[in-house]
Amino acid sequence: MAKRVQSVNTIPGGRLNNFLNTFSEKILNFKRSKTIYIIALIAIILILAMYKKNWFIAATVNNSPLTNLELQSKLNQQFRTQTLNQLINEKIILGEAAKSGAIPTEEEINKKISELETNVGGKDMLDNLLAQQGQTRQTLRDQIRVQLAIAKLYDKEATISADEVTKFIEQNKEVLKATDSANQQKEAGDTLKQQKLSQIFSQKFQELRQKAKIQIF
Repeated sequence: MAKRVQSVNTIPGGRLNNFLNTFSEKILNFKRSKTIYIIALIAIILILAMYKKNWFIAATVNNSPLTNLELQSKLNQQFRTQTLNQLINEKIILGEAAKSGAIPTEEEINKKISELETNVGGKDMLDNLLAQQGQTRQTLRDQIRVQLAIAKLYDKEATISADEVTKFIEQNKEVLKATDSANQQKEAGDTLKQQKLSQIFSQKFQELRQKAKIQIF
Protein backbone atom coordinates (compact mmCIF):
# COMPACT_ATOMS: atom_id res chain seq x y z
CA MET A 1 0.00 0.00 0.00
CA ALA A 2 1.47 3.34 -1.13
CA LYS A 3 2.45 5.73 1.60
CA ARG A 4 0.19 8.83 1.64
CA VAL A 5 2.06 12.07 0.98
CA GLN A 6 1.33 14.77 3.59
CA SER A 7 -0.34 17.88 2.26
CA VAL A 8 1.63 21.10 2.55
CA ASN A 9 -1.15 22.40 4.76
CA THR A 10 -0.61 19.60 7.26
CA ILE A 11 3.15 20.10 7.51
CA PRO A 12 3.99 21.64 10.89
CA GLY A 13 4.21 25.38 10.33
CA GLY A 14 2.69 25.11 6.86
CA ARG A 15 -0.65 26.62 7.74
CA LEU A 16 0.99 29.42 9.70
CA ASN A 17 3.30 30.22 6.77
CA ASN A 18 0.37 30.24 4.36
CA PHE A 19 -1.60 32.53 6.68
CA LEU A 20 1.35 34.94 7.02
CA ASN A 21 1.85 34.98 3.26
CA THR A 22 -1.85 35.69 2.65
CA PHE A 23 -1.89 38.37 5.35
CA SER A 24 1.18 40.05 3.84
CA GLU A 25 -0.47 40.11 0.43
CA LYS A 26 -3.59 41.71 1.91
CA ILE A 27 -1.53 44.42 3.60
CA LEU A 28 0.29 45.17 0.34
CA ASN A 29 -3.02 45.32 -1.52
CA PHE A 30 -4.46 47.59 1.16
CA LYS A 31 -1.45 49.92 0.92
CA ARG A 32 -1.80 50.04 -2.85
CA SER A 33 -5.54 50.76 -2.56
CA LYS A 34 -4.91 53.42 0.08
CA THR A 35 -2.34 55.11 -2.15
CA ILE A 36 -4.79 55.07 -5.06
CA TYR A 37 -7.52 56.60 -2.90
CA ILE A 38 -5.19 59.33 -1.64
CA ILE A 39 -4.11 60.19 -5.20
CA ALA A 40 -7.75 60.26 -6.31
CA LEU A 41 -8.68 62.49 -3.37
CA ILE A 42 -5.84 64.91 -4.15
CA ALA A 43 -6.95 65.01 -7.80
CA ILE A 44 -10.53 65.80 -6.78
CA ILE A 45 -9.37 68.58 -4.46
CA LEU A 46 -7.23 70.10 -7.23
CA ILE A 47 -10.14 69.99 -9.68
CA LEU A 48 -12.45 71.62 -7.13
CA ALA A 49 -9.80 74.25 -6.39
CA MET A 50 -9.71 75.11 -10.10
CA TYR A 51 -13.42 75.19 -10.82
CA LYS A 52 -14.91 75.88 -7.36
CA LYS A 53 -12.51 78.45 -5.93
CA ASN A 54 -15.28 80.06 -3.87
CA TRP A 55 -15.46 76.86 -1.80
CA PHE A 56 -11.92 77.50 -0.54
CA ILE A 57 -11.13 81.17 -1.19
CA ALA A 58 -13.31 84.07 -0.05
CA ALA A 59 -11.26 86.77 -1.79
CA THR A 60 -7.83 87.70 -3.09
CA VAL A 61 -5.91 90.83 -2.11
CA ASN A 62 -3.04 91.75 -4.45
CA ASN A 63 -3.05 88.13 -5.66
CA SER A 64 -2.80 86.89 -2.07
CA PRO A 65 -5.68 84.54 -1.20
CA LEU A 66 -7.99 85.10 1.76
CA THR A 67 -9.38 81.67 2.60
CA ASN A 68 -12.85 80.81 3.83
CA LEU A 69 -11.17 79.20 6.84
CA GLU A 70 -9.61 82.56 7.79
CA LEU A 71 -12.94 84.28 7.28
CA GLN A 72 -14.82 81.74 9.39
CA SER A 73 -12.20 81.95 12.13
CA LYS A 74 -12.53 85.74 12.30
CA LEU A 75 -16.33 85.55 12.33
CA ASN A 76 -16.19 83.02 15.15
CA GLN A 77 -13.92 85.33 17.16
CA GLN A 78 -16.16 88.36 16.64
CA PHE A 79 -19.60 86.87 17.11
CA ARG A 80 -19.05 83.84 19.35
CA THR A 81 -19.03 85.83 22.60
CA GLN A 82 -22.04 87.91 21.61
CA THR A 83 -24.11 84.93 20.47
CA LEU A 84 -23.07 82.81 23.45
CA ASN A 85 -24.07 85.54 25.91
CA GLN A 86 -27.42 85.92 24.18
CA LEU A 87 -28.10 82.19 24.44
CA ILE A 88 -27.01 82.16 28.10
CA ASN A 89 -29.36 85.06 28.88
CA GLU A 90 -32.26 83.33 27.15
CA LYS A 91 -31.52 80.15 29.10
CA ILE A 92 -31.57 82.08 32.38
CA ILE A 93 -34.84 83.84 31.54
CA LEU A 94 -36.65 80.69 30.39
CA GLY A 95 -35.32 78.80 33.40
CA GLU A 96 -36.78 81.43 35.74
CA ALA A 97 -40.04 81.38 33.77
CA ALA A 98 -40.23 77.58 34.13
CA LYS A 99 -39.89 77.89 37.92
CA SER A 100 -42.71 80.43 38.04
CA GLY A 101 -44.99 78.70 35.56
CA ALA A 102 -44.53 81.59 33.12
CA ILE A 103 -43.46 79.70 30.00
CA PRO A 104 -45.55 80.97 27.04
CA THR A 105 -47.77 78.47 25.26
CA GLU A 106 -47.54 77.79 21.52
CA GLU A 107 -50.97 79.40 21.14
CA GLU A 108 -49.70 82.61 22.75
CA ILE A 109 -46.67 82.67 20.48
CA ASN A 110 -48.82 82.04 17.38
CA LYS A 111 -51.16 84.84 18.41
CA LYS A 112 -48.25 87.26 18.73
CA ILE A 113 -46.93 86.26 15.30
CA SER A 114 -50.39 86.80 13.79
CA GLU A 115 -50.45 90.29 15.29
CA LEU A 116 -47.05 91.01 13.75
CA GLU A 117 -48.25 89.77 10.36
CA THR A 118 -51.25 92.10 10.57
CA ASN A 119 -49.10 95.07 11.59
CA VAL A 120 -46.56 94.68 8.75
CA GLY A 121 -49.06 93.85 6.01
CA GLY A 122 -49.34 90.08 5.88
CA LYS A 123 -47.45 86.82 6.15
CA ASP A 124 -45.34 87.33 3.00
CA MET A 125 -44.30 90.79 4.10
CA LEU A 126 -43.19 89.46 7.49
CA ASP A 127 -41.17 86.71 5.78
CA ASN A 128 -39.49 89.32 3.57
CA LEU A 129 -38.61 91.48 6.57
CA LEU A 130 -37.19 88.47 8.39
CA ALA A 131 -35.10 87.52 5.34
CA GLN A 132 -33.71 91.07 5.08
CA GLN A 133 -32.61 90.84 8.72
CA GLY A 134 -31.10 87.38 8.24
CA GLN A 135 -33.71 85.77 10.47
CA THR A 136 -36.16 82.90 10.14
CA ARG A 137 -39.56 82.07 11.54
CA GLN A 138 -37.88 79.88 14.13
CA THR A 139 -35.59 82.67 15.39
CA LEU A 140 -38.64 84.93 15.56
CA ARG A 141 -40.52 82.33 17.62
CA ASP A 142 -37.54 82.03 19.98
CA GLN A 143 -37.42 85.80 20.46
CA ILE A 144 -41.16 86.04 21.07
CA ARG A 145 -41.00 83.15 23.55
CA VAL A 146 -38.42 85.05 25.62
CA GLN A 147 -40.32 88.36 25.36
CA LEU A 148 -43.59 86.79 26.47
CA ALA A 149 -41.82 84.98 29.31
CA ILE A 150 -40.44 88.31 30.56
CA ALA A 151 -43.90 89.88 30.35
CA LYS A 152 -45.45 86.99 32.28
CA LEU A 153 -42.76 87.10 34.94
CA TYR A 154 -42.94 90.82 35.74
CA ASP A 155 -46.27 92.03 34.37
CA LYS A 156 -47.84 92.45 37.80
CA GLU A 157 -44.96 94.64 38.97
CA ALA A 158 -45.12 96.92 35.92
CA THR A 159 -48.17 98.90 37.05
CA ILE A 160 -49.08 102.34 35.73
CA SER A 161 -51.54 104.94 36.99
CA ALA A 162 -54.16 106.99 35.16
CA ASP A 163 -52.19 110.14 35.97
CA GLU A 164 -49.09 108.69 34.29
CA VAL A 165 -51.11 107.95 31.15
CA THR A 166 -52.61 111.44 31.06
CA LYS A 167 -49.21 113.07 31.54
CA PHE A 168 -47.65 110.90 28.84
CA ILE A 169 -50.38 111.88 26.33
CA GLU A 170 -49.88 115.58 27.10
CA GLN A 171 -46.12 115.33 26.60
CA ASN A 172 -46.18 113.08 23.53
CA LYS A 173 -49.45 113.95 21.76
CA GLU A 174 -47.67 114.94 18.54
CA VAL A 175 -45.91 111.58 18.14
CA LEU A 176 -48.83 109.33 19.07
CA LYS A 177 -50.26 107.37 16.14
CA ALA A 178 -53.79 107.29 17.58
CA THR A 179 -56.00 110.34 17.02
CA ASP A 180 -59.04 109.67 19.23
CA SER A 181 -58.91 109.82 23.02
CA ALA A 182 -59.61 106.13 23.73
CA ASN A 183 -56.92 104.84 21.39
CA GLN A 184 -54.47 107.45 22.62
CA GLN A 185 -54.96 106.23 26.16
CA LYS A 186 -54.42 102.63 25.03
CA GLU A 187 -51.29 103.53 23.06
CA ALA A 188 -49.90 105.58 25.92
CA GLY A 189 -50.73 102.85 28.43
CA ASP A 190 -49.05 100.15 26.31
CA THR A 191 -45.94 102.29 25.83
CA LEU A 192 -45.63 103.10 29.53
CA LYS A 193 -46.23 99.47 30.45
CA GLN A 194 -43.45 98.34 28.13
CA GLN A 195 -41.07 100.97 29.49
CA LYS A 196 -41.70 99.94 33.09
CA LEU A 197 -41.44 96.28 32.18
CA SER A 198 -38.05 96.93 30.59
CA GLN A 199 -36.81 98.80 33.65
CA ILE A 200 -37.95 96.08 36.05
CA PHE A 201 -36.53 93.32 33.89
CA SER A 202 -33.16 95.09 33.64
CA GLN A 203 -32.92 95.22 37.44
CA LYS A 204 -34.18 91.69 38.03
CA PHE A 205 -32.05 90.13 35.32
CA GLN A 206 -28.82 91.49 36.80
CA GLU A 207 -29.66 89.59 39.99
CA LEU A 208 -30.55 86.41 38.07
CA ARG A 209 -27.32 86.57 36.06
CA GLN A 210 -25.20 87.01 39.18
CA LYS A 211 -26.85 84.04 40.88
CA ALA A 212 -26.63 81.78 37.83
CA LYS A 213 -23.86 79.16 37.72
CA ILE A 214 -22.26 79.76 34.34
CA GLN A 215 -19.24 77.90 32.95
CA ILE A 216 -17.91 78.99 29.56
CA PHE A 217 -15.60 76.60 27.74
